[in-house]
Amino acid sequence: MTDRPWFDQETEVLLIDEYIVEMDSYKRIVEDGKITDAELVEQTERVASILRRLEEALSPEVKALATEAFGELAVLNVLQAKRLQASSVLP
Repeated sequence: MTDRPWFDQETEVLLIDEYIVEMDSYKRIVEDGKITDAELVEQTERVASILRRLEEALSPEVKALATEAFGELAVLNVLQAKRLQASSVLP
């Protein structure tokens, strides 16, 4: 995922969801239809490692902006998950 735009130039829709399904880590984890504890731990460690490298590379100003963006993206993900859960017919 090198130097790809984050937004569709025509619609301004965030493209991150489309990129996720192309990522090797995603494909490998979901290929069997099960997400194990070990896979979650592995992905958590992968993300932490990337974020540590990113944190070291960013200026304080850009780090503050990235922190805000990651936080708001996390809020969006939780809200979407809660909405899906609320609309599910399963208990």
